[in-house]
Amino acid sequence: MAEYNDEIVHECDGIQEQDNKLPQWWVMLFKVTIVFAVIYLLWFHVLGFGKLSAEKYEDEVSRAEAAQAARQAAALANMDLTMPSLEAAVLSEGSELYSTYCASCHHSTGRGLIGPNLTDNAWIHGAEFADSMYVIENGVLEKGMQAWKSMLSLRQRHAVASYIYSLRGSNPPEPRRAPQGEVVPGSDSPTFQL
Repeated sequence: MAEYNDEIVHECDGIQEQDNKLPQWWVMLFKVTIVFAVIYLLWFHVLGFGKLSAEKYEDEVSRAEAAQAARQAAALANMDLTMPSLEAAVLSEGSELYSTYCASCHHSTGRGLIGPNLTDNAWIHGAEFADSMYVIENGVLEKGMQAWKSMLSLRQRHAVASYIYSLRGSNPPEPRRAPQGEVVPGSDSPTFQL
């Protein structure tokens, strides 16, 4: 129970202030808070035993990235990256990615604009599917094509390469870009039909 003092300590404009003691539970709580603050300061900032928020955040991000990499590795373990995919879902995803990232240079039909024609049988960097995967991943900087490995996942690059492979022999309407590179017989038609 709080103790009260009837002695008037201060008076102003008819308002009187008395020197009353604070409740003991409040004083104890204040003292505990001070002790906690000193221990916290020593533990986290002076002695460095505990992890601060930034360190905990970095640990969480590292764990999440490792888990994501493990999930991607598991998903890619069953995928054959040396062959184009026949699945409609993969080709559909590849078509969307191609429209977003590739059509500005290769045209929406693959007939070529700034970049080469992807529908004929002339190939600058090789006609094999693995060559297309390599070019998409690493780009051709001297020709102005950026590397997509930092922007597209391996699965997405495989989907785009599969879609590009499906464009072979599609004979889009004129004007087509003239053949560039080495003519590879039989490379103008894919080994599968859409």
